[in-house]
Amino acid sequence: MKSLKITMLLALVGLLTFSCSDDDGYSLGDFWVTTGTVFETDDYFYIETDGGDMLWPSASNVSPGSLDDGMRVLVNYTILGDAGDNPSYDYYVKINGVSELLTKPIFNFDETTSEEVRDSIGNDAVTITDTWFTNDYLNVQFEYGGGPGFIHYINLVKDTEDLETENGEIILELKHNKNNDPYNYLQWGIASFDISELQESGQTSVDIFVRSLNKEGNYQYNKVLTYEYGDVEIEPYAKTFSEEPAGMIIE
Repeated sequence: MKSLKITMLLALVGLLTFSCSDDDGYSLGDFWVTTGTVFETDDYFYIETDGGDMLWPSASNVSPGSLDDGMRVLVNYTILGDAGDNPSYDYYVKINGVSELLTKPIFNFDETTSEEVRDSIGNDAVTITDTWFTNDYLNVQFEYGGGPGFIHYINLVKDTEDLETENGEIILELKHNKNNDPYNYLQWGIASFDISELQESGQTSVDIFVRSLNKEGNYQYNKVLTYEYGDVEIEPYAKTFSEEPAGMIIE
């Protein structure tokens, strides 16, 4: 099982050692935190946010060597100015920090899946607070109770024994194993799940039913989402966080 240790505490804005015009109305004391994807260029990188903005890092606290092409990230940035002189980008920014998002495929349960594996995926409470698509990723924002230093398992599961709703939507359930972590305080995180395996030849979309178990053992969220693919362009989803997430370790 792929392991990712994620500390979603991004650095706050540091002092800049160069001057920057505030003609565009941007302040060096402001910062944004949002989700996006890293793209490598010949000698550097840029980030496309899930809202569709192209960010060119004129300054960065992050080494390009620590980033990979296609990496899903939570990025903290300060806008230095509009990139009106460059049609490829929307803003020149200072990258204050990035945290890699947990990225996984769908976990499939079938008749061969052992009880041991099912138990390891878990049935602990997890609350879905938001979902959105980025290309072939379903992004899930979630909350759960826990404490410091514990490893939590988060997976998006498709079960052939409970595959579809009565209306034909494919059921995808967010599963959580807290590894006996006591509930000390509420934490939250984001994971990006590759759902491209749901694509069917000759189709351009599929309806999915997303759910999770709450602490009372009841299903919550229970939303039908339409995953569009093929030649259909997915509308960018603008997600900006006003506060930085609490620290967590998940895999």
